[in-house]
Amino acid sequence: VTTEVGTGIVHTSPGHGLEDYAVAKEYNLEILSPVKNNGTFNSDEEHVGGLFAFKANEKIIEVLNKKGTLLGFADYEHSYPHCWRHKTPLMFRATPQWFIGMSEGSLLDKAKKSISKVNWEPSWGETRMASMLDRPDWCISRQRAWGVPIPLLIHKETREVHPDTDKLIEQIAKNIEEQGLEYWYEVKIEDLIKDPEYYEKTSDILDVWFDSGVTHACVLNDSNLQFPADLYLEGSDQHRGWFQSSLLTSIAMNDTPPYKGVLTHGFVVDADGKKMSKSLGNT
Repeated sequence: VTTEVGTGIVHTSPGHGLEDYAVAKEYNLEILSPVKNNGTFNSDEEHVGGLFAFKANEKIIEVLNKKGTLLGFADYEHSYPHCWRHKTPLMFRATPQWFIGMSEGSLLDKAKKSISKVNWEPSWGETRMASMLDRPDWCISRQRAWGVPIPLLIHKETREVHPDTDKLIEQIAKNIEEQGLEYWYEVKIEDLIKDPEYYEKTSDILDVWFDSGVTHACVLNDSNLQFPADLYLEGSDQHRGWFQSSLLTSIAMNDTPPYKGVLTHGFVVDADGKKMSKSLGNT
């Protein structure tokens, strides 16, 4: 909506857009998300129940037209998010997730203060990292088929974690270390707690950046190597990725950065100057 284009009115879908969500939070609106995991509307939604979300426009136009409330409609092109891997259109959905609170224990403040203790090459790496730390809470859960599980038991009604979660995680982690990830997927709830009928296992996995971000614990500490590391070396895209996740987890665990220095380099590109990628076929 601009002063030159549009009606001056824009709809708001708090459960299906980042800006919409922010507006809804500001004005205490309900975060409504009527689309299910499979991309169809909830069955109880009038007129569009069961329809695939991207196919519902025609039905909505039809209903408005029958009611005599359709002022007009037209097709137009605009930018839209697509999956980086499959190149297909995406839909934003507000869903329950697990987060690390950046304000808990002053985590973010400590991280910001710590970067001045690190030797950054090139020197602008410090400024870039500082900008990356201007961020919201860290969403560490993903809904994918493969990865490191988040081993939690959730109450079916209250959606609260089990009161013995700390002990359960230690127990589950020990068994995973001995038996592999299959343990979590195969173990029965009744083998873990005394009131299994009230709980269910989560199917969420950890953000892969959390996986790589804690390598300082398993590679350096568990191997009796020097901590912090002398140098972390990667491409400049890792200020947002590995460098940042490593910094945040190390500050949370050790109150200090996991590295003394960070060196970033450029990328090998193709003849057109584009980043080389298997999905683009230019490797």
